[in-house]
Amino acid sequence: MSVPNHKKSSNGHAPKAIKAPKRRAAFYDLDGTLVDLNLVHAAIFTLANVGEWSGRVSYLLGFAARIPRLYVAEQRDRRLLNTVLFEAFKGVSRDRLFSLGEEYCDRILISHLFPRAVELIEAKREAGIEPVLVTGSPDFIVAPLARHLGIAEFAANRFVFSRGRATGRLAEPVMAGDEKAVWCADYAASHDLDLTDCWGYADSHYDTSFLAALGHPVAVNPDRRLRAAALSRQWPVIHFEPAANAEPLHDLELNHDSEESTRGSDGAA
Repeated sequence: MSVPNHKKSSNGHAPKAIKAPKRRAAFYDLDGTLVDLNLVHAAIFTLANVGEWSGRVSYLLGFAARIPRLYVAEQRDRRLLNTVLFEAFKGVSRDRLFSLGEEYCDRILISHLFPRAVELIEAKREAGIEPVLVTGSPDFIVAPLARHLGIAEFAANRFVFSRGRATGRLAEPVMAGDEKAVWCADYAASHDLDLTDCWGYADSHYDTSFLAALGHPVAVNPDRRLRAAALSRQWPVIHFEPAANAEPLHDLELNHDSEESTRGSDGAA
């Protein structure tokens, strides 16, 4: 009869099993946190380039008509802001949106990344802390940026499409306010993460609940209300400077007439 040979350490006790390191993540907002741009700029770029000039003017006029509602929404509710803003995209084809998202990312967004933000992402990654984007920006812009940064996971706003065209409505959950915190909790539960061991980075007071859900919240270039909240809760506050070689935003790219921008454009149905 054979007897298992249990190896013992020099002190006569069996060696303890080596525990795998805990999984950790850093959740990053995008606009104002990783880049010195905001969602309105991305919206104007996209609407200004959806088709030939006749189509562009129609979309931009529709956007201009929403400006008073956007202002009110910005003061009250980030979810409402996203809802009103994305109504302007009704009728644009899914293929066109994702094509323009690639173009916006390559031509503008990448050059407006904060250099120190990119360094932070890489430093965290080297320490075993995986990056995750949690943003109210649309997925057709976030997806190419995530690929550029080597980020596998992200949460972004998504359009509801009908027959390949945007309905102007957003799919649930809308990535704004408390929904960001809820999404992080769900993500943590499905990825064996403890949120108390995770980091969060954001710039707006609308992201206070998102930051509060994480064990290591950091306010980045915070607005006045987030700065006050961070100071009262003793959260770190950091500031990122724009890249010195960031491409200037001339007229919000409204005069962009490249062959790539008009090829295959279709505007509304």
